[in-house]
Amino acid sequence: MGKKLSQSLKEAGAALIGRNPDYSWKDTADTVMSNTTESLKGLGSGTLTGTAEKFNEIAPYLARAGFSVIEIEVGIGLSPKVTTHLQMEENISDEEKQLLLIEVAEKKLVSTVLSSLFKAVEAREKLKFKKFHFTHLELELSILPSVMLKFRPDQSNALPDDAEDPLLIEKD
Repeated sequence: MGKKLSQSLKEAGAALIGRNPDYSWKDTADTVMSNTTESLKGLGSGTLTGTAEKFNEIAPYLARAGFSVIEIEVGIGLSPKVTTHLQMEENISDEEKQLLLIEVAEKKLVSTVLSSLFKAVEAREKLKFKKFHFTHLELELSILPSVMLKFRPDQSNALPDDAEDPLLIEKD
């Protein structure tokens, strides 16, 4: 088994300032890069599994909060994320929201997500964009979970099917 990343970094520093004649800068840099890559491989798979588990913990409460899941996206990278597209099926009463939040009070992530979704619904009711309408919400579970409101152009603003997109028309 290789050296730990922290040890490789110490050796790289010593090689850089010439304190350790047994190590060349190139060899030490290669070792650091190799150890970093191995560390990231393990981090990605464990974090991705953890992100899916977070979604699975939240999922049963989404329907009770008035939302249906219409799509799930999985972003794979150093910081994996699960983005859930939600359709608002029902705007539950304030009393139902409070009871649900009390029920999940001990589940910090679930409580935070539901609170954020409820605030987003309130914000949506206040947001009025000319020529755009609300379509759905996106719940992103990552290092910092977030909720996004999605708006699309009204049909009356869309180009007819046979019209050419003015941005794609070549000019003389």
